[in-house]
Amino acid sequence: MPQRIVSLEIGDAEIKAAVVQTSFRDYKVAGFYREALNGDADAQIKRFLEQHTEPGSIILTALPGDRVTWRTFFLPFRDVKRLAQTVPFELESSVPFGLDEVVVDYQVLQRDRAGTTVLAALVPREVLEEHLARMQRLGADPKVVDVGPLATLNILSLVPDLAPTFAFLDFGARSVTVALYRDRVLFGLRMIDRPAPPDPETTNGASPSPTPLSGLLGDLRWSLLAMNGAPLDDDLICYIAGDPTFLPEIEPLLADLPAEVRRLDRVTLRNLTPDVGAAAPAFSPSLGLALHEIAPTASLGVNFRRGEFTFHRGQEEMRKALRTAAILGIVVLVLTVLDMFVKHQQLQSQVSTIESQITKVFAATLPNAGRVANPKGSLQEETDALRQRVNVLTDVVPVSTSTSIDVLRAAASAVPPKIRIDCEEYSMDPNEVRVRCNTDTYESVDTIKDGLQKTGFFSEVEVKDAKNSPKSGIDFRMVLKLNKDVRPPGGGHP
Repeated sequence: MPQRIVSLEIGDAEIKAAVVQTSFRDYKVAGFYREALNGDADAQIKRFLEQHTEPGSIILTALPGDRVTWRTFFLPFRDVKRLAQTVPFELESSVPFGLDEVVVDYQVLQRDRAGTTVLAALVPREVLEEHLARMQRLGADPKVVDVGPLATLNILSLVPDLAPTFAFLDFGARSVTVALYRDRVLFGLRMIDRPAPPDPETTNGASPSPTPLSGLLGDLRWSLLAMNGAPLDDDLICYIAGDPTFLPEIEPLLADLPAEVRRLDRVTLRNLTPDVGAAAPAFSPSLGLALHEIAPTASLGVNFRRGEFTFHRGQEEMRKALRTAAILGIVVLVLTVLDMFVKHQQLQSQVSTIESQITKVFAATLPNAGRVANPKGSLQEETDALRQRVNVLTDVVPVSTSTSIDVLRAAASAVPPKIRIDCEEYSMDPNEVRVRCNTDTYESVDTIKDGLQKTGFFSEVEVKDAKNSPKSGIDFRMVLKLNKDVRPPGGGHP
């Protein structure tokens, strides 16, 4: 997600800041800001921070070089765990402090088969505590506390076509950062004091003596010679940065190093617009801090915020986000359960309404049935029974294309009107019709049999048990075999 980085360089007489806006894949320098300090410096810095920071901004700071000790050395191994254990003891002999009185961090400069070259830095705990306490009073909690001279070197990552071996000089307000590179790897880093500008009251308006700058040039030359361990190359390239008001004054003197001087304010720096690139060398420490935050693996830097001084805002924000997510999850769960309960109640109400309607329909349909445990089931049984009765009358006879009604009508029409016949039983199945009847004479029985035979609905008409009735007439039974092949006369239903 986009972030606003505010990188601070707090001096005795001035505060500077580089503000960088980052996105997912890129960054943009939003601006460089500076303000001279006079009077209540802390109040000024606090207003400065309020003006240039926003909620959620990442604050970066660096300690001046004179408050930090650093050293470059080689260790004959590459294991990260062993490096972390060994580096503090390598520095312990360089300072009059115990390891419990300092905070140590290191930067790997080069790693090869033989081992690892590191730049290790330490700061007394009381210095770090004082710095963090001051930042807290100013309303800031810096994510990083770096070393100013080391952070300054990151501006070189913006220089195109960087020479393999070169020197770099950054002229700050009170000191000069001196660095020597071989094969684009930091070989040595020092900081020397910069002579204070002459006081106009002591010079009485006369031109200042060049002696302070001449002395500075000598210090620069000896520093480079000491780091190089040999005379400097004749074609050594020297990149310089710093306040552009001072660079024109020092630039001619650097020709005596000897070196080819290249001012960074005249170089087109990568990823910066021309106007921002021209101003960037005057803000090398603060811009370098931001560049290390943006691309830590491709830049130099240490962070003394470790151990008990670890920056916790990220963890607090994570815990806050987790708490918020948990609360939202609980709210969603409660709302889901409530929604399910409401829907269940609605369904229960609908079921009760339907059951009430079924009971009313059952009572209206079967008033004599009384109360039953399952009105719906009882209605279904009665409906099925009625449907079966209707089917008997309307279904097609399985062995023909005629319906039961057709067969019944044909049988009734086959009996001559002058013959009395009383049918006491009538049953039909898929193959035959069975009847039990009473008529006047045996001759009437034969006439009825012949009439039924002629309808075409029956393949065989069989008379059984014809006998005199105890009451009157002749009782007889008939079995009428349904005709499977012959349709009724006329080719249709009678």
